[in-house]
Amino acid sequence: MNNSFVQLIVNAAESHADKQAMRIVGVEGTEYTFGEMLDGIRSVAYRLEKEGIAFGERVALIGENHPRWAIAYFGILYRGAVCVPVDPHGEIQTISNFFENSEAKMAFVGEDFINHFHQVEENLGRKIPAVVLQDIESANGFQMFSDWAGTPRPTDFDSLTPPAKPEDMAVLIYTSGTTGTPKGVPLTHGNIYYETQGCQEVMNISENEVVLSVLPLFHVFAQVINLWVIASIAATVCYIKELAPAELTRAFETKEITLLTGVPRIWYLFHKKIFDGVAAQSFVVRWLFDKLLKFNFFMRKTFNVNLGRKLFKKVHDGFGGNLAITISAGSRFDEKIAEDYYALGYTMIQGYGLTETCGAVASTRFENSSVGSVGTAVNYAEIKLGELNDEGAGEVLIRGKMVFSGYYKNPEATKDAFTADGWFKSGDLGKIDANGDLFIVGRSKDVIVLPNGKNIHPEDLEVHYSKTPYVEEICVLGVKDETSNLAGAEKLIAIAVPDFAYLKQNNVANSREMIRHELDTLGRSLPEYQRVRDYVVRSEPLPRTATRKIKRFQLQKEIAENGFDTKGSPDKKQWIFTDQDNHMLESNVGQALVKAIKQNVKDVEKIHPQMSLEIDLGLDSLSRAEVFAFLEQAFNIEFDTDKAANALTVGEVIKITQEQTGGADAEVVSQDFNWGDIVRNAEADKNLPEIQTILNKPAFLDWIVYAGFKFFKLLFKIFLRLEVSGLEGLKQIKRPFLICPNHQSFFDPFVVT
Repeated sequence: MNNSFVQLIVNAAESHADKQAMRIVGVEGTEYTFGEMLDGIRSVAYRLEKEGIAFGERVALIGENHPRWAIAYFGILYRGAVCVPVDPHGEIQTISNFFENSEAKMAFVGEDFINHFHQVEENLGRKIPAVVLQDIESANGFQMFSDWAGTPRPTDFDSLTPPAKPEDMAVLIYTSGTTGTPKGVPLTHGNIYYETQGCQEVMNISENEVVLSVLPLFHVFAQVINLWVIASIAATVCYIKELAPAELTRAFETKEITLLTGVPRIWYLFHKKIFDGVAAQSFVVRWLFDKLLKFNFFMRKTFNVNLGRKLFKKVHDGFGGNLAITISAGSRFDEKIAEDYYALGYTMIQGYGLTETCGAVASTRFENSSVGSVGTAVNYAEIKLGELNDEGAGEVLIRGKMVFSGYYKNPEATKDAFTADGWFKSGDLGKIDANGDLFIVGRSKDVIVLPNGKNIHPEDLEVHYSKTPYVEEICVLGVKDETSNLAGAEKLIAIAVPDFAYLKQNNVANSREMIRHELDTLGRSLPEYQRVRDYVVRSEPLPRTATRKIKRFQLQKEIAENGFDTKGSPDKKQWIFTDQDNHMLESNVGQALVKAIKQNVKDVEKIHPQMSLEIDLGLDSLSRAEVFAFLEQAFNIEFDTDKAANALTVGEVIKITQEQTGGADAEVVSQDFNWGDIVRNAEADKNLPEIQTILNKPAFLDWIVYAGFKFFKLLFKIFLRLEVSGLEGLKQIKRPFLICPNHQSFFDPFVVT
């Protein structure tokens, strides 16, 4: 039997020629039947041969998910050439390194990445023949995919068996290459064949399934299910224009989706949306939801009865109502979140594998989905653990027919990747229970070793600290502890990205203080050594790989180079000013706001309407108050408290100010601003009812308050040995003045007063 995998695709397509194979949801003209798909694959393969692409030569594929991407991919494999799928959003130098290392002879390029491709050509110093996946008006030297897919073929071409053998390379996937020698993973036709068979024997996916493909196809995990398995059984796959909430909703509203694959990060986002929605409901609804969740979990575990679709109909309807198969892989899945999905009525199939293993080598089963584990080895794969550490975990070692033979042109990396007896070293730490289920506990490279010898798995802490709804993303790192005398000592820090929508919804203006409070509160339920000691708040999303894994090394490098200042981050937003932005800032209100900000922020180079007052400009609660007070005095207005709290960006502040003043050309009444004048004139200000209440209180209350605080002072001196110094400095300050202590405990107000 020719285990080249391509024949599986041919057989499935020929026997289901009139069935829909793939489409982009909501985009007309992107539908392909299996007959049309196979016709395009064969034409691309024939054209590659005629254009001089020899057997085994590399062809790059750069673009977003699209039916034509899949046809080009299979066409390259049908020819016997090697497909090099590339992240279209990767750095130009990295993509250039991949092209140079692979010696790609030509490329298929998405329309949106033509400029990227030209820059790659400039870096390489040579022209590369290319085909544009989408038809465009101006070819600019590119060939059109529609011409390739419509190329006439000799009548006997279709009857020929695809030439590749199991041992021939099919795909070359790069896992790194920004600096140094790129690590290319060559996967053979045999690797793909056995991976496809092994996964299908576990999941037994029906040809009637409709799969929603949201993960980027250049990554192996997306290829396993959304390309290899689905095409080999003639199931239907749906793509979306972009990974955005509106497009996901559009896809689910078709009510056709029955299978969805995703990395843990995607499932976590769905989980957060579901449970944040519940948290916003009344106490009765929250209580009932919690009880039903526990009830269905008990029924499934005890009696194998799943009532989730009935008890949580609204949740299931949110996924279209017919989603039956949910698959997660790519990184470790949090056990608590897995239990929540299980209780909601979903059976989350969790797979485990790497690019080097051609995808999954372990998986849970429908009939025995051990919550929190990644299951047992699939057929054609073997798994064992290396030497166990003190916690009973060891490195996961793998061998089997889907495991690659070594990195492309990189013998040193290959030598380091295998044990002496041929087992691939995954770099993951795992445990195997009595039932043979594998549990991934972390990455050996990510483990943080504290001075006390404790091992910290950051993924565990990230899941714990992500429980706060005020944080959208969080990363826990170990960084050098400057306060320790121990060589190489590290401390735990968190890098958090606020959930700005939730902050605005709850009228929270100072996200730094709220996040610090939330992290401190959550930390109290952890052992002392697992608590984060410091934190960074940034507005940019955390840098991630294609499978949504956090790029920890990049973040650690940023912290090492810039400290806790994120201005030097390569992910820092590049502010582009439109005519509308400039008009907003040049208005009287805009100019007044810019002046107020510059009085409170040092070294601010430019101010953009989309900048966050707190995260991008660094305004704390006091300086924020000064900015709003400046505007109130400048335009003789008074802000609504809720509106002011909800204004998180420069543009939003300008907007609410213009609403108060009646337009962008509001006249500046006064730009003289002084806290002393405000406090000094407070007594006469009838617009400050809170001040009037304090100043106009009955005189006898002064004596009662005075006596009370004298009593507290005596208690503090006797029992807490209170000592006060520096009072003489207050006598030199002209009254009235504000006292702004750094509040640390509940006793502080009594002591200061």
